[in-house]
Amino acid sequence: MAAGMSITLVEDEIIIAEYLRSILEKKGHEVNVLFSGNDDFAKHLEDYKPDLVFLDINLDSEKSGIDLAGMCQQRGVPFIYLTSYSDTKTIESAMRFDPVAYILKPFTEEEVHKTLNIARIKLAKSKGNFLKLKDGYNLIKIRHQDIMWLKADNVYTEIKTEQKKYVHRIGLSEINELLPEETFLRVHRSYIVNMGMVDGVGSDHLELKGEKIPIGRSKKAEIFTRFNQ
Repeated sequence: MAAGMSITLVEDEIIIAEYLRSILEKKGHEVNVLFSGNDDFAKHLEDYKPDLVFLDINLDSEKSGIDLAGMCQQRGVPFIYLTSYSDTKTIESAMRFDPVAYILKPFTEEEVHKTLNIARIKLAKSKGNFLKLKDGYNLIKIRHQDIMWLKADNVYTEIKTEQKKYVHRIGLSEINELLPEETFLRVHRSYIVNMGMVDGVGSDHLELKGEKIPIGRSKKAEIFTRFNQ
């Protein structure tokens, strides 16, 4: 399971709100639900500082989801639109702001998970030269240049820097999507390495700061090409 996020859901249809809440909470996310756009949304953003907001575009309240989207954008809070409307006028109005994704009602659990994964990848790639992972109430922030290697350990991933080793509940394939491909390479089914830290390449391993990292046969050609660049 990926690291949980703090998510705010603004949806005035109770059945849909509770359905979406259950989907998100099953994946370990902390969810706050607002059933109206009339709540003090700006104060909510300041108090709870969500990682992501789901916004129903057509709220039955004074403020629409598009109004709330503008407030999110002003504060740098990423958001996903929810709507049962797919007409051009609604979409064009909504796209005045910049959502990370868009979900059309009615939706399935699988669609929510796919959209959320896309959103996580987009957000991670937009946050500069750091790997940021949520660990309970703490945020782990690791500079890409400090990471030596990452290793799969069942449902966990070990992240090794020269100073410290982190263990985080996230799959290696998922974390690979959060890393810049020009810096990191998956050299083995269980390892991703920072190619800028590789000191040498052997027949079946890489030498990296005094450590030997195994390499997969299918990766040898790409490894030699990257190492000799």
